[in-house]
Amino acid sequence: MAMLRGKFSKTGDMKYISHLDLVRLFHRVLRRAGINIAYTQGFNPHPIISFATALSLGVESYGEYFDLKLNEEMSFTEFQQSVNQHMPRGIKILDGKYIDSKEDSLMSMVEYSDYLIAVEFIDENWDRELFEQWVAGFLEEERIMITRKKKKKRRQRHQEYKEVDVRPLIKELTLESVRGEKWSLYTLLTTGSKGNLKPEDLIKLFEKYLKNQEQNREKENPIEITSVEITRKDLYQEVNGAMKNLIDAV
Repeated sequence: MAMLRGKFSKTGDMKYISHLDLVRLFHRVLRRAGINIAYTQGFNPHPIISFATALSLGVESYGEYFDLKLNEEMSFTEFQQSVNQHMPRGIKILDGKYIDSKEDSLMSMVEYSDYLIAVEFIDENWDRELFEQWVAGFLEEERIMITRKKKKKRRQRHQEYKEVDVRPLIKELTLESVRGEKWSLYTLLTTGSKGNLKPEDLIKLFEKYLKNQEQNREKENPIEITSVEITRKDLYQEVNGAMKNLIDAV
């Protein structure tokens, strides 16, 4: 038996495939590529493969990971070429290596993820310096509250909500670039069991903050985001103070 950790991208139209369908896709492609994969035991055996963390629909990524158990080791290059030949456009194996089967699971390793978020506004003719001041001001907020659903208890009829301070979960937020009407933000967010903030929620909170700044603006147009394009760059674990992706971390 051999445990292979792989990294893949999910782009283009494939960003709309659900996590469950992605798992099914891998099962079919691995069989079609003739990979000697290991199966679970029992009446309904299935390939032994696990993924790091589910990606929201509509979000592209260049940093998704899987652990796959094989009955026998094959060269990673051969595996990569065989699988990529059968993958649909938008899914591509990028990197990989064999790891000890006793390594921590992918889900338990994930601590951070970083994103590029391209947003368009109704009124996009802002001064870059002013926009950067708003980003800095947003990060200087002592608390950034979000409303989240509480986990329902058994026999509980009504959904309950709670206020959560997500400011500690925002590690970085900077204006990456301005191209035409698109303002591109880079952000590094806490992800996983120690805390989780989705980039979609971050943008909603930032838009709310911007609207609160309107009183200081002379322009009449309201601040309103009209489109959001999110790309996940990678997933990380902090090792000795350094951010390492989930292949380099083992």
